[in-house]
Amino acid sequence: MPQTARPERKLILITGIPGTGKTTYGRAFASQYGFAHYDLEVEETLNQLLSDPGRFIDAMLQGEKNVVATWGFLPNEQQVGAVKQFQVKGFELVWFDGNRPAALREFIRRGDVPEILFYVQMYRIEESKVIQRIAPIVINPFDENGKFKDAAIILREIETKG
Repeated sequence: MPQTARPERKLILITGIPGTGKTTYGRAFASQYGFAHYDLEVEETLNQLLSDPGRFIDAMLQGEKNVVATWGFLPNEQQVGAVKQFQVKGFELVWFDGNRPAALREFIRRGDVPEILFYVQMYRIEESKVIQRIAPIVINPFDENGKFKDAAIILREIETKG
């Protein structure tokens, strides 16, 4: 009996500027489309990733599900190296950017960290030229009114640009 080819699964790493809904979209992809979601900003998970990126990513890929990982990483050498490991393992790198006033508004609305950290992270992103270094797909998660787009629209944009 001929074996039917399994459609290639989607492997997505969403990163980008603060306040752009990275984790929110990761959770939406999990709940609405059955992706396995890994929030890499959880300290224990981040420590595991950074201790051995290749092994950690291989463990993420053990299942059959589509995978989305979300991470607002620091653009230092260690973390950029980990992002590049995601590329090596077949992940589509997606950078959320675009409407920066809307991102700042969302960052402040969360209220869990001081506003100054938004500006510090933006400075680090610009100074490190991380977008050029990792060459991701760039997606604006906000519509023309500064509201988050529906998860289905974002997923379609990723598939179209990927």
